[in-house]
Amino acid sequence: MENTVDQVKKNVETMKKFITPFFNLAVSTTIYGYHNIVPTGKLILTCNHRSDMDPFVIGSVFPRFISWIAAEYTTRIPLFKDLVEKTGTIPMAIDGNISMASIKKVQQVFKNGDVLGIFPEGHDYMVRNDFSAPLANFHSGFAAFCLRNKVDILPSVIIPEEETISDYPIPPLVRAFMGMPKEVCEIKKRVVYKKVNLVFGEVIKYENYAHLPLDQGMKIVSDETRRRMGELQKADFLKK
Repeated sequence: MENTVDQVKKNVETMKKFITPFFNLAVSTTIYGYHNIVPTGKLILTCNHRSDMDPFVIGSVFPRFISWIAAEYTTRIPLFKDLVEKTGTIPMAIDGNISMASIKKVQQVFKNGDVLGIFPEGHDYMVRNDFSAPLANFHSGFAAFCLRNKVDILPSVIIPEEETISDYPIPPLVRAFMGMPKEVCEIKKRVVYKKVNLVFGEVIKYENYAHLPLDQGMKIVSDETRRRMGELQKADFLKK
């Protein structure tokens, strides 16, 4: 039986109570721009994606329930499908052919006045496997959600201070057996955070772009979000 929204939120709160204390022992997180977090109403949260720990870094400190978008193939990982259902995560195809079921789930998030969490880089940054590189190119689907559903965007970035880069723990053959894409099977290294800065920027208002044709608006919103996140990554204020 499908979990109701209230049940999903209870599931997430229960998990946070048990997991967050242990996660905080492993990863020290300093937050900047907390005042930029919109306390109520529908919202899209974007963040860079350099580690599979990223949703946990944000989830451990973010004061609101987040419905994350995850690549559909991750539901083939043992136990993950059940976790997806219990936490309100929305599986979505990475080839751009978004199913009507996924779109309806996204629209339901906004109808409920909740937060949709998206990593606009997808898995491309981790596939590139160069953890000193700038942001990867963005997939613009989040910009379509923004404009079509009249939702503001809260840009954020995770900036590591201490981390280790280790071999990917699941062998390529096992990843292939799970049905992961070839490029994911070939990832060699992964990041494990020890100390990070989590920075929330000023909200990007959809209404500033609502007058544009959708294709043009999507590109401008995507480019502006990437520009803002790139500026946040420079984090000059962290050096003061």
